[in-house]
Amino acid sequence: MVTRRFLAVLPLLTTLLPGVMGQLPKRVERCLPYPTLSQEISEMQQSNPEPRLTLTRIHVVSVEFDPQESIPADIRAEISGELRSEVFERHASATYLQELAESIAEVGVTGVLQNNGYFHSKATSELIVLGKSAADTKVAVTIRATPGNQYRTGDVRFESANEGVPLGLSPEVLRELIPLKPGAIFSAESIRTGMENLMRAYQREGYIDMVPEPIPVADESHKTIDLVIRIDRGVQYHVGSIEFLGVSEDSREKMLTSLPKPEEVFDGRRLVEFIRENRAILPPDASADDVSIKRDVRAKTVALLFDFRTCPQESNGQTSVPGLYRFPR
Repeated sequence: MVTRRFLAVLPLLTTLLPGVMGQLPKRVERCLPYPTLSQEISEMQQSNPEPRLTLTRIHVVSVEFDPQESIPADIRAEISGELRSEVFERHASATYLQELAESIAEVGVTGVLQNNGYFHSKATSELIVLGKSAADTKVAVTIRATPGNQYRTGDVRFESANEGVPLGLSPEVLRELIPLKPGAIFSAESIRTGMENLMRAYQREGYIDMVPEPIPVADESHKTIDLVIRIDRGVQYHVGSIEFLGVSEDSREKMLTSLPKPEEVFDGRRLVEFIRENRAILPPDASADDVSIKRDVRAKTVALLFDFRTCPQESNGQTSVPGLYRFPR
């Protein structure tokens, strides 16, 4: 009988679209004659700072492995090389060495093993201080790890997370975005890369809220892992409106050429390039903070607001901010 079991879902990366919904735009915030609540809180924190801990750099001088563990020699070399090439920075709290040891075990050891197909690997590490100065600490690392079985890639397939809702993109197109080939070593890093590729592909088609859920299923008899990816594509958004504040009509027309047109599918990835493409005609301090995206789920549209206004001149000791009511609160 073939033994299959579901594995833990891998962590995903979030979308890169600017997330300024429901906040006062920073450009307008700088113009206000009075501080906002968030500014007041920040000022209070700065005036009453917590005691600062000394920042120390930790250098891994040597890496030893428990001789009873069966980690392949090439993976031992990879783990050792990466740990010794990195300088770890930590605040010198009472537990910083223990916390670093746990991080090394989880990321520096288990992470490398999982990227090499050892999906059930478990690891611990112990740090021994060899020397200390004012800002630097030298340590030796002892690693104990149980790699378990090495898995290869089985089948990769896609399912809609919502019954009756199609994927939106063909399985053939989606499969090309996952850098895992049948029979190849099953790599956690390749899955993370695949999830990023999927989100970018769906964003180009207007599905800016799309969420992929990778579900690995192990076949212990064949030492393979099938990957089921459930797609919750969400709403497909079109451009509802585009508004510019603080730019000339000529600049507005030029900037519109690098954005999707009203009623077109909203290609979320084009916003990532907008600031770079229009840097020459934008204010020197323009950034993604000046872009507001407002979703209308019912109409399936987004309203884009680009606010590049400079602070108005003061009159009678007060600064007015025209158009402030336009912004969501």
